[in-house]
Amino acid sequence: MSVQPAPQSSEFSAQQGLLREEIALSWRRSMLSGLRPDDTFGSASIEETDRRSRLFDAATPILDRMQDDLAGTRYCVLLADRDARLIDLRVGQHRIQNRIEEDGAIRGRLFTEENTGTNSIATVYETRQPLAVRGEEHFVEALKKYSCYGYPITHPTTRRLEGVIDVTFLSEDDSPLLRPMLTRAVEDVHRRLLEGARSTETALLAAFQETVSRRRGAPVIAIGEDVFFANTAAQQVLESVDHTVLRAMTEGTPGGRQLTKDVTLNSGLAVRTIWSRVTSRGGVVLEFDPLTTPRHRHAAADRQQGRTAPIRTIAGRLSSAREHRFTTLITGDQGTGKSRALTHLAADSPVSWHRTTVLTDVPAAHWLEDLRQSLDTHTGLVAVEDFHLLPPAMARRVGDLLADSHTWWAISSGPLDADAAEHRRILPHCRVQITLASLRSRADEIPQIAREILREIGAADSVRLTTGALDALTRHRWPGNIAELRTILEAAVRQRSSGDITADQLPALSSGPRQELSPLQRAEREAIECELDRSGGNKLAAAKNLGISRTTLYKRMSQLGILG
Repeated sequence: MSVQPAPQSSEFSAQQGLLREEIALSWRRSMLSGLRPDDTFGSASIEETDRRSRLFDAATPILDRMQDDLAGTRYCVLLADRDARLIDLRVGQHRIQNRIEEDGAIRGRLFTEENTGTNSIATVYETRQPLAVRGEEHFVEALKKYSCYGYPITHPTTRRLEGVIDVTFLSEDDSPLLRPMLTRAVEDVHRRLLEGARSTETALLAAFQETVSRRRGAPVIAIGEDVFFANTAAQQVLESVDHTVLRAMTEGTPGGRQLTKDVTLNSGLAVRTIWSRVTSRGGVVLEFDPLTTPRHRHAAADRQQGRTAPIRTIAGRLSSAREHRFTTLITGDQGTGKSRALTHLAADSPVSWHRTTVLTDVPAAHWLEDLRQSLDTHTGLVAVEDFHLLPPAMARRVGDLLADSHTWWAISSGPLDADAAEHRRILPHCRVQITLASLRSRADEIPQIAREILREIGAADSVRLTTGALDALTRHRWPGNIAELRTILEAAVRQRSSGDITADQLPALSSGPRQELSPLQRAEREAIECELDRSGGNKLAAAKNLGISRTTLYKRMSQLGILG
């Protein structure tokens, strides 16, 4: 979506020219996001905050001390999390709290530049640099009565942004002592974050050692946010790629539950993985049992031959459909690899392709006649792509042709919802029905899928994705699914035709810091993406189905990093 900045008066433009460079750049970013100086914060989302986070634990005693130091004054201390969402607010006087809350400083509110303009939470979050914003330097008129100092909080071990701490006050109350006070507070939060990381690491190590003792000789690993432990048995069977896959697989594991999943390691060894969360910060301990059933021996052989996990598990169904020439339906979101699956289904058989996307250029009658002739005369597979894009009347006619034919045919389609009645009439005639999951739900399978794509696009044998690159791939949201992954890898190979591909050579993934989403935000993003897929990208229809305005949908898409 292209957002046009609000028209500027000559006075407003002249004011920009007098600003410090970092402030002027922030104003420009705010305008390009569609924000206006007279906007209020009413549209900025407010959500529940995580008061059990490691940032909140580390910062609470420091904020308590600062509140005592500022008692009776008109100063406020604000703490925002790694998403720039306000999670705590401390004041010297209740009157000033009422005032700043009226002006938008409410716990749970998102303070990014596109929502709140230039200020020392949003702009520090954007630049990762300490910053003072004084009075008229604020972009939004409602904040110009205030001045503020902001400082980023970065984890001392991982160097990832954990949040922003800010001191806000009426402009006439500025004091040279505020900056050193804030610097000391941030140093103390950093120290407590480091102590907390060490405590979590100690607890995880203890759980790891207990499991190793109990499962003597079995592979055991422990994964923390910043650490990775493995016993000798695990080191012998796990490769660096497996570390990335297992970290993605166990991310977000709930407490109090033991989970299992059958996994094929990069070496081809099939194992049953058993894990549970052992620390409040998400640390998990994993145990591995080898799987030696015929089914898993075949799975390991498939892996060694270079098949991906989704193609491997679906390959059996495709192979069976091909052997018996069963009519087949392959559904999935855009970019999940439906055409790829049709190609796997046909294997060496000749294919007569009928793509519905060409109907914009080809008369429908001609397209239908070509399909009818193929069904009458073709000896291989007749493939109809993107069946869901057909208008209802056309879908009925195509469905009737397929249902009456004795030829081997298959169709690919987006999800067929209950309201697509004419399209769903074909379902009883599809002997095999396969749904391809979105790539974002298969993060643990991405490394192997990426290697297969590298082979498909003709990359040299010496081209290899580093562990850092694979980690970046598994953490990406993949709104474009496998098609997006393929595009990114093609671009990377064009830049580097041999040797290692590192994370910074994946330009589409390295344009800036990745926004960490809360579980609620991830669920909201999933709902929006699914509705956009269901509506074929029609944002007006998606907004209506979600029960929100189109403006709200655009803002949430921008906040959650959804392309569109």
